[in-house]
Amino acid sequence: MNRATIRSLASKFCNDPNLTRFTATQYNEAIDIAEREFCLDSKALFKDAPTFTVVDGTATYSLPSDFWIEKEISHKGLKLTPITRHDLILGNGDDWTDDVGTPTHYIIDPEEARKQIRLYPIPQGDDAGANLIMTYYQIPTAMTGDSSTPFNSSTLMSQYHIAIAAYAAWLVLGYGQTTPDIQAKRADLIAQYNAKCVQAADTFGTTKSAPFRFKGING
Repeated sequence: MNRATIRSLASKFCNDPNLTRFTATQYNEAIDIAEREFCLDSKALFKDAPTFTVVDGTATYSLPSDFWIEKEISHKGLKLTPITRHDLILGNGDDWTDDVGTPTHYIIDPEEARKQIRLYPIPQGDDAGANLIMTYYQIPTAMTGDSSTPFNSSTLMSQYHIAIAAYAAWLVLGYGQTTPDIQAKRADLIAQYNAKCVQAADTFGTTKSAPFRFKGING
């Protein structure tokens, strides 16, 4: 489905097929939010980053522009372990920022001012030239028109387009007055959304180490 088809389905979920209760703009905004929420909740949309070439004495490397959350990072064929600055401070008797050696850990600085990955310890000559390989969950490309397809046009993800429509309808129905019927409808819509998220997570095997976070009627 493209955005126009998803909007049509969402409006039908809202019993608003002619867009007399809510505007196309409201539906489109809700669809954009729904797409991002599904990617974040299901962890089903991921990709491999362009290969980083490790440089002698360089600990930090820029993250891809569509980076959201890392999935797995390896260097010289060995999986690196995430670590925090807090843990490094506690685990070192001196300044950890000048520790050198073959990297075993990494820190993600996702803030826009940094938006980089830091290797620990700092790689040296023997590590230079080796590939740093990262698989990450990506921010989906914004849909710019009615012909746009969600999830970066991934055909594997097309089975989950209905989840976007359900979540968008859930959001839009929250704009109006709440009645028992509306509340029941929203509960049904969020249940549909959650079911598709679980299906996507199971299919792509991305939640084996962390439980799925269900959304409730109040978000």
